Amino acid sequence: MSLTSRQPAVQSGGRLPASVADGQLTHLESVLSYVAREDAARPDEFDHVYWEQRIRALEETHELIASQRTRIARLRGMLDVTARTGVARRTAA
Repeated sequence: MSLTSRQPAVQSGGRLPASVADGQLTHLESVLSYVAREDAARPDEFDHVYWEQRIRALEETHELIASQRTRIARLRGMLDVTARTGVARRTAA
């Protein structure tokens, strides 16, 4: 069975190459940037657990390079901020 360009080769250890993680990282950054903007989403509409799982799955399934790990750390920080902001909005309402 041959691989197509749509199916990235799995690296040793069963992980996908870092080159295919950038698209997912960009998506996660876009979503979290949008939510981080004030009033972009109601706190009860944003599932922090889901997005943390998406970040963790990306880490566990790809051979990430240093710059991608830095982006992951930044994403976690953004997620923490949205969680704290959501709690603040709920208690202020």
